[in-house]
Amino acid sequence: MINLESFQKSLLAVIISASLTASLTGCGASASSDGTEISIGDDSGSSGNDGSSDGDSSGDDGSSEGGASGDDSSGDGGSSGGGSSGGDDSGDDSSGEGGSSGGGSSGSDDSGSDDSDSGDSGSGDSDSGDSDGDESGSDDSDADDEDLSSYGTPAVKADLFSGYTGDYGNNATDESLPAFSDTIYINLSDLTFSTDNSEFSSILKGTETAVIDGVSIVRDGKGYITVDASGTSDSIKFVLSGTLTKGTVDITAKKNASVGVELNGVDITSGNNPAVVVGPKTATAYVILKGTNYLTDGRIFGIGYSKANGTDYYDSSVDSSVDVSEASMTQKWALGSDDNGVISTKGIFRISGDGILNISTAYKHGVYAKNRLYVYGGQIGVKNSGRNGLQSKNGFDMFGGTINIEGVGNHTNKQSRGIIVSGDESEDGAGLGGMNFVDGVVNITTVGKAISAKWDIEDDAETTETTDDPSPVVKISGGTFNITTSGQVIDSDRSQNTVSYYDEDGILTTEAEKCSPEGIEGKLGLEISGGTFNINTTDDALNASRDGSAYINISGGSLYLNASSADAIDSNGDINISGGVIVSVATMGSEDGFDCDGKLTFTGGLAVGISGSNHEYASTGSSTTTQNTFVIGSSYLGSQNTVMAIRDSSDNPVFVFKLPSTSYSLATVSSPNLAAADTYGVYSGVTVSGGTEFRGLYTVMPSVSGGSLTGSVTTNDSTHVYTSLSQGGGGSFGPGAGGGEPPSFPGGR
Repeated sequence: MINLESFQKSLLAVIISASLTASLTGCGASASSDGTEISIGDDSGSSGNDGSSDGDSSGDDGSSEGGASGDDSSGDGGSSGGGSSGGDDSGDDSSGEGGSSGGGSSGSDDSGSDDSDSGDSGSGDSDSGDSDGDESGSDDSDADDEDLSSYGTPAVKADLFSGYTGDYGNNATDESLPAFSDTIYINLSDLTFSTDNSEFSSILKGTETAVIDGVSIVRDGKGYITVDASGTSDSIKFVLSGTLTKGTVDITAKKNASVGVELNGVDITSGNNPAVVVGPKTATAYVILKGTNYLTDGRIFGIGYSKANGTDYYDSSVDSSVDVSEASMTQKWALGSDDNGVISTKGIFRISGDGILNISTAYKHGVYAKNRLYVYGGQIGVKNSGRNGLQSKNGFDMFGGTINIEGVGNHTNKQSRGIIVSGDESEDGAGLGGMNFVDGVVNITTVGKAISAKWDIEDDAETTETTDDPSPVVKISGGTFNITTSGQVIDSDRSQNTVSYYDEDGILTTEAEKCSPEGIEGKLGLEISGGTFNINTTDDALNASRDGSAYINISGGSLYLNASSADAIDSNGDINISGGVIVSVATMGSEDGFDCDGKLTFTGGLAVGISGSNHEYASTGSSTTTQNTFVIGSSYLGSQNTVMAIRDSSDNPVFVFKLPSTSYSLATVSSPNLAAADTYGVYSGVTVSGGTEFRGLYTVMPSVSGGSLTGSVTTNDSTHVYTSLSQGGGGSFGPGAGGGEPPSFPGGR
């Protein structure tokens, strides 16, 4: 960011007034949904002022799945207790996701990296294990008590499970969970600790108390509790319970240590810091959920939190003697920490258990693990009017449990999103940056993207070297996904205005307006081999966007995909379908059920793609498709909300589908029942009874009667894509253009 200190200071008031008045617009359209609604919880939530940044990238050392390596030169040992250097969202992302601060032009909706660490203090990440958290949050300063309400509203406590009516995922066992050598109990209500959960001692203000060998605890008098376990190599579990208002629990372990953090009936509302921080960056934190827990972020969107005015952030009130050359100008500086999550680590989080964790934030992310995030069990709910529900840099893995995310923030270019992996272009991040879903239940309602492995080689790569690139692939082999996005699609294909806004750190940014509310996105690829999907989006329901090399492979699962303003399945490379049951609906006039820049190939599966456009993609895979696939125009299909059927020459139904209630131009259908060389009739307006259907597509054939024969096809053993009924009305289709009278069928049909 160009340092225009004197100019910016003199014009700060003008910039704030003009920019906020002119540009704080967001995404407002809502997705049409044919899916079953699931009530997640109450609507008490958080609101924030406008403008947000995805901020989390720059300059720190990424880490591999097993833990981050190397020393962090960006000051990871920084101060806790209200002080933080301008960490997790400055650096690369001070310009927003691809935007540039102070008047630069934008990149794509996902440019920029999401994990900047130009300081990252507040997490006690010094490799020496020293925690100096109480210094900047000590009693001699009231800067963190400043009234910031004119800049926005912090989150309020939310409960995303008391009114939940959906399914729950099975809780899996984390086989790597260690046998902890010691357990320390911390009662936040009366600020005491115990080693046996029986006899408790007070946590002293300003004086470290030895708990066991190598572990000490201290508080600063303002709710900031620092636990230093860097003096032991043993695996220690800390059990947190009770209520803490305007407070933080900051746990620092030894380098490469495993530390347990059991949340057991805890209720923390933070001040200008996260609620829970675990360090160092090389640590693995096992978060064990018991009972019902609440973590509420006290920070406000659009504020530059750091340990001093002029360190990482500064505003117009900074003393003229302070060197601000390494800091970013913010609309408002406040004493605190810009750590990304309400519960945050620069290492690894592994979440398990059978309890509930409710998180609410109006600032950045709900759960943030800079290295990698694993979910094995528990019920995790995030109400977010800031940025993302769950975020990591190197990967996300889910093996069980239930996740409910409500992302309601409508900040200009920084709409709230669901589960995000940002990727790290480095030796440690090479080949990582993907997502893996094995089991569990995921319910996401967001303004922006729901699930994304977002590292984009075109927008995020900083070098031409590819050996250190992440691999942003989403793999799904099981689980249940209920996803709705509501933002209005704003991209280069539509009208874009230049806007100015403040990001979550209060940095003024000018760039092209954008919003990309996709369902599930893997920038490089999507691999789906199982699971149940109910996805209703405004943008693409499934997307892989790397030009030329992107791919979407579906080999199993039951997928209902409905995109109201974009494609249901969109790949900038190939789409390969070899299994599964797929209902893919995109009824906007220019959009498609299946859209690819490469080949659309069917080698198995039962699929129907409904398109609002007349684009025909099936023929792109004419040399690779091995399962008979028909493209049928609307005049052959029949009216909305009626049932169409395909019958073989013996009058047996082989494909039956109830048409959607919205308009459409054509359908692409493929089924193993169309395998034989035969003559098939297409019927509109049939009556059905019995059978088994998935979102209108029959997986077990019903009895079919009535209807009108609108066209026919004669298949052969050498051709598998038939397109001649894709437009026009009446006739027959085969490998060639076709036409003429339909053949006779049994029963006079």
